[in-house]
Amino acid sequence: MTGLKRKIVSVFLCFVLIFSVLPVYAAESVQYVTREQAVARLLETIGTGALSKTEGDISVFSDADRVSPEFADELGIAVANGIIDGIPGSELNPSENITRLEFAVIISRSIRELPIVKPKLAFSDVPAENAGDVSRLVQAGIINGYGNGNFGAEDFLTQNQLNIILDRIEKLSETRPQDDFYYAVNKDWLKTAKLPAGYPTYSSFSEVDINNSNKLKAIVKDLIDNADTWQEGTIEQKMADFYSTIVDVENRNKEGIEPIKPYLDRISEAKTVQELIDISAQFENEIGLSLLFGFGPSIDFVDSSRYVLYGSGLSTALPSVYMLNENPQIKALYENFIAQMFILTGSTEESALKSAQDIYAFEKIVAASTLSNEEASRVENIYNPMTVDEVADMFKGVDIKKYLKDLGYENVENVIITDVGLMRKTGELMTDENLEVLKDYARYYLVINTASFLSEDLENAINAFNSAFMGIDSTLSQEDKAFNMLNSVMSSYLGRIYVERYFSEEAKKDVEDIVSEIIAAFEKRIQALDWMTDETKAAAISKLKAIKLKIGYPDTWEDPLSNIEIKSYDEGGSLLGNILAITAAQAKYSKSLLSKPVDKSKWSIPPHMVNAFYNATSNEIIFPAGILQAPFYDVNASREQNLGGIGTVIAHEITHAFDNNGAQFDKDGNMKNWWKDEDYITFQQKCQQVIDLYEGLEIAPGAVVSGALTLSENVADIGAMACILDIAANMEDVNYKELFESNARIWRMTATNQIYQLLATQDVHAPNKFRVNQVLRNFQEFYDTYGIEEGDMLYLAPEDRVTVW
Repeated sequence: MTGLKRKIVSVFLCFVLIFSVLPVYAAESVQYVTREQAVARLLETIGTGALSKTEGDISVFSDADRVSPEFADELGIAVANGIIDGIPGSELNPSENITRLEFAVIISRSIRELPIVKPKLAFSDVPAENAGDVSRLVQAGIINGYGNGNFGAEDFLTQNQLNIILDRIEKLSETRPQDDFYYAVNKDWLKTAKLPAGYPTYSSFSEVDINNSNKLKAIVKDLIDNADTWQEGTIEQKMADFYSTIVDVENRNKEGIEPIKPYLDRISEAKTVQELIDISAQFENEIGLSLLFGFGPSIDFVDSSRYVLYGSGLSTALPSVYMLNENPQIKALYENFIAQMFILTGSTEESALKSAQDIYAFEKIVAASTLSNEEASRVENIYNPMTVDEVADMFKGVDIKKYLKDLGYENVENVIITDVGLMRKTGELMTDENLEVLKDYARYYLVINTASFLSEDLENAINAFNSAFMGIDSTLSQEDKAFNMLNSVMSSYLGRIYVERYFSEEAKKDVEDIVSEIIAAFEKRIQALDWMTDETKAAAISKLKAIKLKIGYPDTWEDPLSNIEIKSYDEGGSLLGNILAITAAQAKYSKSLLSKPVDKSKWSIPPHMVNAFYNATSNEIIFPAGILQAPFYDVNASREQNLGGIGTVIAHEITHAFDNNGAQFDKDGNMKNWWKDEDYITFQQKCQQVIDLYEGLEIAPGAVVSGALTLSENVADIGAMACILDIAANMEDVNYKELFESNARIWRMTATNQIYQLLATQDVHAPNKFRVNQVLRNFQEFYDTYGIEEGDMLYLAPEDRVTVW
C-alpha cells in the first residue's frame, strides 16, 4: 500500500548561506571560486530540467548590482528554487569566495536524488545541521574529505576542486547497478523529474494519477458544458452544481467568513468547558465537524462482523514530532500561520498572536502525550477496550456521558480507545482553567477545516503554508483546485463514469489470473518454511485461501449523497453550505452503523485511485481500476515486466495478511491468535531482522528510516519479491533483468528534503530507493543477474540476508 497523508507547514529560511559541506583535498595556491561562479557552473552542469522554477528575480537584494550580468539568470533561478536562501533586502555576496561547505550545501539542495555508491562518513568540522548534506554527497562519490577526519568546511573552494566535483556530477550517469540499482535504472528519469504544482512527491504513481486526472477532467468538462441538461437529483447535476460553487470565487469572496461566523460566535459564548463540549456535540450533529475530541463507529478488530464505538483525544495540526523537536523556524512559521487564521477571521493582530502562542503551547502538551508513530503503527497499541465509566473517570471536570448521549451514543457501554495516554491527558485538560485556550483551539480547528471552502484569502493562506512547509509549489489554477476538490468530495460519482469510459475488462481478467498464481506460489512458500510448525502452516494457508479479491470497481454502486441537495449560488446555495450538508449526512450515516452488521462487500476507495490495499478486518485485497495501467500493468508488456510491476504490488498486498499487524488477524478478519507460541516467537525474531536491515538508512539530510515504523511494509516488500521470484523460477528462459528493472521503475520517486523528512517521521513505507535496493539484495537471483560481489555497495553476506515468508 502506498500513499501519503498531506500535512500543512512551512519553513522560512533566512539567507545565511551556510551551504555546509565539501570534502577538502589540500590547500592549493590557485584561484578560488566565487559564489556566483560556483552557482552558475553547477546549474550549467546539472541543467534546470528538474527544478520547479526556471527563472527568478534578484533585484530585491541589496547588492544585486554587484552580480555579474553573465551570472544573473543562474543566481535568480537558484534563489527561486531555494538553492540559495535569501530574503528581500539581504545580501547575496556574489563576488565573495565560496567555502567548501557552502558549495556542498548548494549541491545538495540542487540535486534532489543521488546514488549511494560509497560508505557514509562523518567529519569533525562539519556542523550537525549540515552533516546530512555533506554525507549524501560523500556517499554519491561527489566529494571527499581530507583523510584526517576533516572536511575542510571553512576552506575556500578552489577552481581545481570545482572542476573535479562537476566532473563527478556528470559521471553520476555511470552509476553501476551493483552499487545503487534503483538509481542506475532510473537515473535519466530522476535527473529530469520535476515536481508538478500541488504534488509533494512525484513518482510512477503520480504519473498514472496525472493521466487518470486528465481523463477525469475530460469527464468534468462534459458535465460543465452540459450543466443545463442534467435532471435534478442525478449525479451529473450534483457534480455540475457543486463544481459551480467551487469556481464562483466572486461569491465566495463576497461572503468572506460570514458562513462560519455564527459557529465562531457560539464557541466564544461558552462560559464553561462543559458548555464548550456541549457546543462541540451540537456542531457534530448539525454539520458533522468535531472540534475537540472524537467518538465514532468503526469495525471491531476482535469481531469484524460488527461496529463498535471508538474514541480519540485531542490532536495537533502538525505531526507531534514537529511540536516536540523545538525547531525555532517551524515554531515561528506555525505560530505565524495560526495568527494569520485568526486575523483573517476578525481578530486583532495582538489578540491573534496571543492566541497563536497559547495554541502552540497547548498543542505541545497534547503532542507529548500522543503515541509515537512507531507505537501507533502496531495494531495492538491502538485497540484498548474500556467501559464508558472508565472513560468518564478520565474526564473529572466534565460530564462525558452527557456528551456521548448528545451524540446519540447513550446506549453504548464500551468504547475502544485508540490512545489511552492521549485520552487521559485530554480529560485532564478539560477544566475551566483552560477554557480560553480550549475556545481558541476550537475556533482554530473550525477555521482550518473550512478555510478551503471560504474566501480566497483563507484558501491562499492555507496553500502558502503548505508550500513553505513541504518546499513545493502549490500554485494551482482555479480549474485545477476545483477539480481536486470535486474529486475529493465526489470521487465515487467520478469513479463510476471513469470505469464506464476507461476500464478494461481484459485487464481485470489478467489481474485475477495473476492473483490466483501468486496465491498458489505463496501457499507453496508457506509449506516450505523451515521455521514454522505444521499446525501454524495449516492456519496460515487457511487464511491465505480465504483472502477475498476486489478488482477494478464494486459490483454495485452506492450513492452516499443520495439524500443531499446540492445547490448552486444562483439557487441560494454556497460552497461551504454544500460541504457542511455532506459532512452532516456523513456523520449521521456513520452513527447509524452501530446498529448494523458490517457489509464487507462495500468498497472504501474510489475505483480510479492509483493504489492497492490489504484490509485486515475483511481479509481482502483491493486493486482499483486506476492502478491497472503502465508502468504497473500493460497487456503488451512481457510477462517478466508485469510480474516485476503489478505482480509485486499484488504479492505485496497478499503478504500484508502476514506482516506484523496482519499476522494478528485470522481468516475471518478478527484479531485472534492462530499461531503456536514458538512459531510466533520465531516470527518476531525475523521481524527484528527486518527492522535491523532498514534502521538508520538516510534518504535525505535529516530523513532517517525507522525500521520499526516501516516494518509492516518492509515485510510485505521482501515477501512479495520472494513470491514473484518463485514464479519466475518456473518460467522457461526467464529474463530476470526485465523483472528487476520493471520493479525498480514502478518505485521511482522524487521529493523535496522537507517531504523526505516529513515522511521519515510519518510514513509506514520506507523511501522508494530502499524499497528496491534493500529488498533485492536479499535474493541470489539478483546477485547472479548483475554479478554482484563482495565489495559492491549492494552486497549483503548470505548470513545477513533476510526472508520472513
